[in-house]
Amino acid sequence: MTPQTHDVPDERPPGSRGERLSGVVLARSGPLAACFLAFTGLLAAVLVPFGGWIPWLVVPLLVIALAASVRLVRFVPATAAPAWVAPAVVAIAAGHGVWAALTHAEHVVLRRDAGSYALYTQWIATRHGLPIPSWLEAFGGSAALTDPAFRLSSPAYYQVVHGSAGAAGTSVDIVPQFLLGAPSVYSLGWWAAGWNGVLVMPAICSALAMLGFAGLVARLLGPRWAVLATAALVLSQPVLHAARSTYSEPIALLLVTVACALLADAVTAGNPLRVKGFLIPGVHGTDDPRLARRIGLAAGLAFGLAGLFRIDGLREVSLLLPVAAVLALRRHPATRPLVLGALGSTAVAAIPAVWLSRPYLGTISASLIPLIGGGVVLGLGSLAVVLVARRLEGRPAPALGARLTSPAWQNRWPWLLAGATALVGVVLAARPLFMITRQDPDDPGSRVVAGLQLLQGLAVDGGRTYAEHSLNWISWYAGPVVVIAGWLVFAALAAAVGRWWLNSAARGSSSSMLEGRTAGVPFWLGPAVIAFGSTLLTLYRPGITPDHPWADRRMVTMVIPAFVVAATAAATWVTRRVRRSRPWAGTGAVAVAAVVLLLPPWLATQPLAGQRTEKGEVAAVQKVCAELGANDVVLALDNRAANEWPQVVRGVCDRPSASVKITDINDTAAVAEVVRPIVARIAAAGNRPVLLAGTPEGEAVIEALGLTSRQVVDLETIEDQRHLTRVPDGEDELDIDVWLADATGVS
Repeated sequence: MTPQTHDVPDERPPGSRGERLSGVVLARSGPLAACFLAFTGLLAAVLVPFGGWIPWLVVPLLVIALAASVRLVRFVPATAAPAWVAPAVVAIAAGHGVWAALTHAEHVVLRRDAGSYALYTQWIATRHGLPIPSWLEAFGGSAALTDPAFRLSSPAYYQVVHGSAGAAGTSVDIVPQFLLGAPSVYSLGWWAAGWNGVLVMPAICSALAMLGFAGLVARLLGPRWAVLATAALVLSQPVLHAARSTYSEPIALLLVTVACALLADAVTAGNPLRVKGFLIPGVHGTDDPRLARRIGLAAGLAFGLAGLFRIDGLREVSLLLPVAAVLALRRHPATRPLVLGALGSTAVAAIPAVWLSRPYLGTISASLIPLIGGGVVLGLGSLAVVLVARRLEGRPAPALGARLTSPAWQNRWPWLLAGATALVGVVLAARPLFMITRQDPDDPGSRVVAGLQLLQGLAVDGGRTYAEHSLNWISWYAGPVVVIAGWLVFAALAAAVGRWWLNSAARGSSSSMLEGRTAGVPFWLGPAVIAFGSTLLTLYRPGITPDHPWADRRMVTMVIPAFVVAATAAATWVTRRVRRSRPWAGTGAVAVAAVVLLLPPWLATQPLAGQRTEKGEVAAVQKVCAELGANDVVLALDNRAANEWPQVVRGVCDRPSASVKITDINDTAAVAEVVRPIVARIAAAGNRPVLLAGTPEGEAVIEALGLTSRQVVDLETIEDQRHLTRVPDGEDELDIDVWLADATGVS
């Protein structure tokens, strides 16, 4: 078979002009968006550490990157699709993005991750680099570090000391918690429209992610089903919730779905022309090794560069390695570029993570080290299997191997694999009956959980993670039918993998695990393995504070999309069976599938569809900044003020800020004595000390110091509910108060 050698495959796929354009949009819009955002993250990794994230430099480079992205995605194969499909998908994605933008949160007063990302974005967009200076000299210099009550750090912003406390030349940097990728993308919104631009950027990225998801479904199940699956995903409350706030999940969802789609394309391009489909009818092979290598490299790069945006992108890269081993055993041409692209881009993504986010990596080491270790084990194990198989090539099969591949066992293996997969689902669903998952009770998250348990009338056990209920969390939003149908499809795919492997081996040499490329590889194998493995690991250990809807964002990147695709696959199978026996009932089967896929997420989302949390916080921040003068140095008094305001004051108000570490805010006399020496050092440095309180208890400390406070913020807004054991269906009230006081007289 002579391979095709054209540079731009399928540039004019068969069909009408509208069908060709529809196919191009489905196939390439997601990769185009992912390529541009990956370029943005890479550019930030180069420029931000050196203070070069400047609009006049970055924007022209990104224009070039966009042009390069348009050029690069022309290599992505595109086949004709019904002319109405792409407009429908674009309309769904755009509607999702517009609605998320209209209902966006204003989480800029830092309480949780969205506030951290927003302030991180604001800093690099306006100061152009990292790390964040501490302005230690404004607090009296290095001597301030010898005071145990003085701290420059705050949640999500770490204090990194260079030198020894009290020593000459000692300096302090403030290092933000998360990875650079998402803030670099969201900073484009700041340059366009300030806070409003930043706060709607996640909605734009989420809309682009829907295009990537639709392209994946179109490849796996057919273009028509992409419309239904995308509609089901945008109706999911966790997806909408992530799109409303400055989280990294929308970008990660785009990168991962596009990577899976490109992986399917790479396998198809390297398959023989005669390979037939499993999930959808037709032939899935073009026998173009050159194209397979190119797209395989692109898929590997997409998997690895997701690590610029989320650290758990390592999980998908690790799961990719066994898939690459299967491709190697079948001598697929995409194998080597896929692995090199994934490992190389992972190494590239690790550089800014270690350089700019090292304290954050240290705090998550309990999760990160097992993740890295698991990846190493999977990689070395996969390599060992391939090397051993190649050494055994041409030799007689061992007796045990011959027995396990005998005709009798060939009929059993698919059923065993399907049964094992189904059993895993049953065990996950049944975990609440026999298991209570816990974490270290001394973890800060445990104290949060204990407080929520007390408020919600639950037994106080702060170490609980509630991870045993993780599968039930999915059923809240997708419905139990989707969860059951999805897991049955996982089991069916496990059986299909076993059947394909045994049948393809039977057509090759019985004495070798390597029979060449005579049978090809199922194009869906890689996405299925990665989606199932990532879903299983996430459900087993979500690794997040278990209040909802906060915890549900852990399911956005892979878990909910995997269940939506799997349940849609079940719908395609049922519909085709119905049409085969009763053609007149096909429309009814599609209608039933639509109800099953769309109604449960709509019912879960509807109570929160118009919710807009944290509204008014941008104005509150502006009020605080307006009250501060050029020589003011702010000291946050109570714990709430210390959590929420130091980085706001430092980054948005451009004033030095620190906080007081206290154990009992109600002991105002003791707190006042702790505050006095800090205030004295600020005044001695030639600055005006300003005390900031966020609670009435903090204001009482101001009064105990003999000062007069003025309330500059009195905001009544709403925030997300924080349920531990039930689906959120409303909002909680949130009061934000700020009192300021001139503390010059204290010194």
